[in-house]
Amino acid sequence: MFIAHLLKIAPPPIFSHEPHPPLASQNSSTVLNELKCVVCSNIVTQPLELPCRKLACTRCVVERVAASSPVCPCCSEDSTLVPTGIRPAPNAIVILLKDVLVQCAECHRDVKAGCYEEHECTPSLTLVEEREAAALLKRAISTSPDQGIIQLPTGGTPMTFMHVTKARHPTSAACSRTVKTRCSEMQTARSIVSGGEPSDLMKKEVLTLSDEERKSLLQKAGITNVAIDSAQVLAIKAGLAIPWNKMRLLRRWLKTSGVSLAGEERMRHICRRIVGDNLKGEMALFSFPHTSGGEELRGAPLVYIPDLVQKVVDLLEENERTGRLTWHDGVIPVSEIWLKLGGDKGGGSFKMNFQIVNVAAPNSVHNTCVFCCFEAGDTVTNLHIALDRYKDQVTHLQGMKWRQYTLKLFMCGDYEFLTRMYGLSGANVRGQAPPRTFETICADHQHYIASGVGKKEAQHFYNCITEPIFNIPISQVCPPGLHITLGIFTKIYGLLEDQCHTFDLELAMYSREDAHSSFSTYSQVLQKLRMLQAELELAHKSYDALQQMATYASLVVGEKDPVTMDFFKQCEDKMTSLKQLETEVANCTATVKKGFSVKDGPFVKELDSALQSIGVHRQQYFGGAFIGNHVHKALKLSNIQTLCQSLIQTAQNRLPHRSTEIQHRTEILVNTFSLFARCHNIYDQNFINEAQTCALEQAIGQFMGFFRKSFPEATVPIKMHILEDHATPWANSTHVGFGLLGEQGAESIMPSLQDLAWHIQQLLTK
Repeated sequence: MFIAHLLKIAPPPIFSHEPHPPLASQNSSTVLNELKCVVCSNIVTQPLELPCRKLACTRCVVERVAASSPVCPCCSEDSTLVPTGIRPAPNAIVILLKDVLVQCAECHRDVKAGCYEEHECTPSLTLVEEREAAALLKRAISTSPDQGIIQLPTGGTPMTFMHVTKARHPTSAACSRTVKTRCSEMQTARSIVSGGEPSDLMKKEVLTLSDEERKSLLQKAGITNVAIDSAQVLAIKAGLAIPWNKMRLLRRWLKTSGVSLAGEERMRHICRRIVGDNLKGEMALFSFPHTSGGEELRGAPLVYIPDLVQKVVDLLEENERTGRLTWHDGVIPVSEIWLKLGGDKGGGSFKMNFQIVNVAAPNSVHNTCVFCCFEAGDTVTNLHIALDRYKDQVTHLQGMKWRQYTLKLFMCGDYEFLTRMYGLSGANVRGQAPPRTFETICADHQHYIASGVGKKEAQHFYNCITEPIFNIPISQVCPPGLHITLGIFTKIYGLLEDQCHTFDLELAMYSREDAHSSFSTYSQVLQKLRMLQAELELAHKSYDALQQMATYASLVVGEKDPVTMDFFKQCEDKMTSLKQLETEVANCTATVKKGFSVKDGPFVKELDSALQSIGVHRQQYFGGAFIGNHVHKALKLSNIQTLCQSLIQTAQNRLPHRSTEIQHRTEILVNTFSLFARCHNIYDQNFINEAQTCALEQAIGQFMGFFRKSFPEATVPIKMHILEDHATPWANSTHVGFGLLGEQGAESIMPSLQDLAWHIQQLLTK
């Protein structure tokens, strides 16, 4: 019973009671002695507290009682181990047993008491063994060909040994030669540990330090200042539009944080070297529309680069020096440098620019150089005022030699800009115009001038009403791919939107919209008009019947008879109500004729929602025009399906009886979009081979044939004519797409200029 009682009150075992490795002396020897069993002198397991407050293992007490020796080994022999005097060890002792560190006399390692018996104890080497191991390692390292580094096999990952000189003095007190040796050893060790990437490991080591530790480390290393050179500071100044006085404040502030900027004089010198005298600004007379009609000349800012040839040469030399020139895998002949000129009107100003095509990203903003800019419209008059100064320079650039290369110029821009640059008033000509060249345009213009006729007769001279501004051959004018895409997509989307509006008009006769919109108002008025028209028709019939009865009564009983007079009174009342009804019908008819806002119709609303769901947005201004990048996204086949499926979904909810017809019309629109998307995917590339040119010709033919067949009443816009008549010949002659020589670069410069203008305006405001 006594033994059973001991086992019951004993705590659960923390570890087994196998023989302990011997304990070494410990600094906290008092604590260690308190945790020893008074019977076996080892760390106590399943501790019990004896009547004398000493600890003993449960097993030791049980064995002692079982041996009929119930005498406390710590006290006098008269004290016996009775059940009432033995208690479980206090909780503090149990917790301490789990966490206290003890040192193993065999392996000399510190382990927790709770894990003491479970740790793998490897006895320390004897003095003889240490000497033998040292001799072997020393011999291996001395004969190692790898700078004192050896690897020993272990059956798994090899162990690497490296000889490191024991430091006799701290690094701060060591001589330079010793410090150099230590740095070399640390670099070698870091290379081994990092797997051959010591720099990355060093970076990670620095990142593990706190900000204060890193700052202290840099100060101790003497690296307390970070210098930014002139070119980088100038790029910061230009990119953020910071004036010189603000740069001085920024320089002083950064200096307090250990960052120094290049001097202002050096930066101004670089500016003068880059710009020199090759940038001018003035107020010039430009043509503006007059409020009472006609045109008037007013002063407007004009900024331009006088020497365009020198600017082109400077940029070519810079690109050559930085290794950015490329010939696009032979698409551009190795003996030629291609240069394209383009213009764009936007934000109230016109920008004329050039781009070097022999770079990796010719349409990027960084490769676009604006050489003429004025705050006026891009009319023919204004273009001549600003650009006539470059006529001889452009002629000189065309075919100019630079190094061993010949320059070849191309022209790009939207349709309206190109027609003005070549002196054309439009595309409408009588009959079929012959293939045009720069020479035929000049000749037709001379005939037009000699004839003395006005603009109304210009079609007889193929609309060549002014002299071309630049002498660039027509064969080197790239069709406006971006505007072709925008124009044709807008045309097809307009047909889709018109179809939605047609269904909205039909839906208005049945709709019960409660929302306050022009569509709900139109729907309510339309339904009211139908009711009023029916009521008016019945009122007319009732009035005719009353009038006949009154006439008959006057013939039979006389006009003075009360019955006859009552009939005439009813006729007058009915006439009054008829006039009121006719007035209401007229008002409702006028409202219905006005219609409702297209965007308020349920079908059109769902179409707009589908447009936004694919991330395509229309501009708030410019008639809700699309953005070029958004149109590229909208022409993906999945997005085309999303747009057109909105019709079917709305029809199923609103006009279920017309679902079949609407689905048929939707399929036509899906096919129209898809056929055009196929054309776009080919001509929008940078390079087009012969197989792709044939595919483009076939795709354009299929698209135009399907469009004319499916929409016989629709007009064919000028962008479709350009696609049909000029895309394939261009691809055949140049083997490049609209993506390489198109007008995208000129269009993309506008946001950068607007951002710069905003910064300047903020500075002026402050």
